[in-house]
Amino acid sequence: MQRQLPLPLSPTLVPTFDNFCHGANGFAVDMVQSLQQADDVSQLYLWGGVQCGKSHLLLAAHNEFVAANKQSFYVSLKDATLTSGLLEALDGHALVALDDIDSVAGEKAWEQALFNLINFTRERAGKVIFSASHAPTLGEWALPDLVSRLSWGPVIKLEPLSDIDVREALMMAVDEKGLQMPEETADYLLKRHSRDVNSLLKVVALLDRESLAAGRARISIPFLKTCLAQVNT
Repeated sequence: MQRQLPLPLSPTLVPTFDNFCHGANGFAVDMVQSLQQADDVSQLYLWGGVQCGKSHLLLAAHNEFVAANKQSFYVSLKDATLTSGLLEALDGHALVALDDIDSVAGEKAWEQALFNLINFTRERAGKVIFSASHAPTLGEWALPDLVSRLSWGPVIKLEPLSDIDVREALMMAVDEKGLQMPEETADYLLKRHSRDVNSLLKVVALLDRESLAAGRARISIPFLKTCLAQVNT
């Protein structure tokens, strides 16, 4: 009997700047990557729709600060179990990376906490990165002063990945795992599976585990079909 793996799988690819597919977002990547050494920039605000890499860039920055033994904190505010008091404990961090901040727009306690965090971060010479689906002026914020605070640093729109970029991101993930995926196998996957990058990374994580169990590195179409069948089971 074929062994079944629990799904969905969390991607095992650690977000870094090296494994980020830039696409049309080279300037944004440069800004985020230089934040640790920049003396004149303490805050960045990234915004854009799905599949533009907001979370990857925030996590890449967080991981780089941690690697440099600097206190850093990342969280997505989509998590409904969080409370605004969380931000009060972040004073003194070298980097605070807050993903999906528009999830708390209109909530008074959260907006005040964000306002205070920005002020404290600037006073303590820390760094903060925000991400959202919209520019600060387009969000449904109730606190006018917060809108201006969110725009204190560069506000950068991230563009979604093109089909070519998605393919590049897939092959980067495959290469990082040490797998071999022929062009025809990649074409088969991209035509028959979601082109969402996070979803593709989950498939790569599955292929990595299954290929290791099978003692093979080359991903053929029949092997891919067998693995994808587990996703749909």
